[in-house]
Amino acid sequence: MRNALVIAALVAVLVLIADVRRPAAQFAPFWPPTLAPATAPPADEVEQTRTTPHRSSKARRKHEVVRPPPNQRKLAEKNGYERVSDLVTFPKFFPGLGIIFVKPDTLPLGPFLCFDRRDRLVATVYMVPNKDIDDHQSLEGAGSARPVDHVSLYFNPGHPGVDVPHYHVVLWHVTKKQEARVAK
Repeated sequence: MRNALVIAALVAVLVLIADVRRPAAQFAPFWPPTLAPATAPPADEVEQTRTTPHRSSKARRKHEVVRPPPNQRKLAEKNGYERVSDLVTFPKFFPGLGIIFVKPDTLPLGPFLCFDRRDRLVATVYMVPNKDIDDHQSLEGAGSARPVDHVSLYFNPGHPGVDVPHYHVVLWHVTKKQEARVAK
């Protein structure tokens, strides 16, 4: 009985002080170069790293150049997208979708790129004519390089640029809450 209590106490102490990280993550930096995993740098690089004095992370941050992400609207224009409002009679900012760009040769399907007032891509829209759906046509549009948060699908009776009845398939790249960026 006494041995069982001692063993239980030792196990409890070990559990409290045990390091639960994966062993590979703990010991990899301390392995000699001959035993290092295949992904380890060559021995001469390891030696150079050991002899190089380490600066604090604050000192490194001072000299790093932080560049803002590229302007997504300007990238779209470089890739041949044009403002829908320059192609047809359409508002420059359309509430609910924002500032809309399209490659004219991809009409009516699209993709239409929707930007907020700060040139951030918020959605990609495909406009699928009802006739194509009724005719059971297969449709292929360019994919989206951005992750999709959610999708909206709704009917539209027609508007300048796509005068026929069609469905809007909206791939939202922002959350439902962030959709407010293009609400007004």
